[in-house]
Amino acid sequence: MKKLQQFLTALVAVLTVFALGSSALAQTVDSGKNGAGTITISNASQGDTYTIYKLFDATVTEDGTGISYKLPAGKTADNFGGSQWFEVDSKGNITAKSGADLTSEEFKTWATQNGEQIANAKADDNTLQFTAVPFGYYFIKSTLGSIISVDSTQPNATVIDKNTTNPTIPDKNTGGGKTILNNTSTTSQTTAKIGDTVNFQIKFNATNYVTKDRQTKQIVSYTIEDTPTALAINQGSLLVNVAGKNITANVAKSFDQSGKMKLVLTWVADNNKTIYNSPSEVVITYSAVVTKDAKDGQATNSATIGYNTSDAPNTNPTPVNPAQPTETTTITTHRFTLKKTNDASDTLTGAEFKLYDAANNGTEIKVVKDGNEYRVAEAGEEGAIIEAGEVVIKGLKHSTTYYLEEIKAPNGYNVLTERKAVTVSEDNNARADVVNKKGAVLPNTGAIGTTLFYLIGSILLLVALVYTISKRRMNSI
Repeated sequence: MKKLQQFLTALVAVLTVFALGSSALAQTVDSGKNGAGTITISNASQGDTYTIYKLFDATVTEDGTGISYKLPAGKTADNFGGSQWFEVDSKGNITAKSGADLTSEEFKTWATQNGEQIANAKADDNTLQFTAVPFGYYFIKSTLGSIISVDSTQPNATVIDKNTTNPTIPDKNTGGGKTILNNTSTTSQTTAKIGDTVNFQIKFNATNYVTKDRQTKQIVSYTIEDTPTALAINQGSLLVNVAGKNITANVAKSFDQSGKMKLVLTWVADNNKTIYNSPSEVVITYSAVVTKDAKDGQATNSATIGYNTSDAPNTNPTPVNPAQPTETTTITTHRFTLKKTNDASDTLTGAEFKLYDAANNGTEIKVVKDGNEYRVAEAGEEGAIIEAGEVVIKGLKHSTTYYLEEIKAPNGYNVLTERKAVTVSEDNNARADVVNKKGAVLPNTGAIGTTLFYLIGSILLLVALVYTISKRRMNSI
């Protein structure tokens, strides 16, 4: 007897079966058996059917130190069928065999075929309670596969349905954790120019309970903290979905002066009833704009995902992934060098340019002076003309082609008639060498009246000269 009691004590610890007190607000189902016990299933999966089977009868000594398990009426040592896991003496007393595996599929099949079905119900709540349950040793069928004892010393027993493991962060290949959204794919790094909008996603699997060191605790909230650098979060773009349902309006949101975003997802109602099924996929999306602070190379965004349990609701959240509590995404910006030269590769000054995103027409990419360099302007900043010389233009997206349009050439040089293309490289070594040629000397273009007089006068002088020479020759003959 003591052996079975010790076995059950260890098993109860493993299966996290314990009394949690009153569950008056749970979905209740009367077993109709007129017993004095209750079995409560916490973390029930709504829509799943739970069935409880009584395997053995149970009695307890007056002082509660001894438990006796006996075969139900009509069962004998020869026909109860559980000799692989239990021993039955001549009086019907049950003891557990050493090393009996009560988690095997074979045991579960035996339990459902040989146990007495006391009650079953489809869960429409996260907590399901069977009432009027006789004292006994029970097997619960569903995703649980658990066993539990209900007796006079603990007539109200609770089992937590471990329909999932602890909260987790999915694999990066499926978009888990903190990622950047690129169309339909996700990544941890991308490139953009100042002023571009970048889309982000945070994704994890939330559960209603967490088990650690054989202790199971109810999760009451999840907290997500997102810390951007050189990024401005678009607060209106925030969208929070739990199991495909938009709960954005129910999320507590805060943004501090540095732009840090904090989201708190309440996971239980005021009556301590869990709000969501377990597990539930949580997907958070939002966008942010790359700011001028990314001019020298990058913007970053770091996120932490944590939870609080019912015994410590106001402490610092426990990371969902303690091995990597913070995940960071990176957006890089890049630069190129513009050099204005003549045919001999001498640097020329006095040229002026504008930057565009297309060879013809397109949109001007405004820039502002930044020391001796230029950077892409933020929205609302007044653009400046690029003066060259030799200058650096930064805050751009790599592997992207931009176009320089010359709007003024150095004195004595012709303005280029076509835009000059430059493709920004990831290594920041891209150059745009723009060559100008000197202007050709053009003929004078005076008024037509004066020119005509000059032409006639020249002809008359030539005729007079020819006449004079001819006359002298004739006189000399």
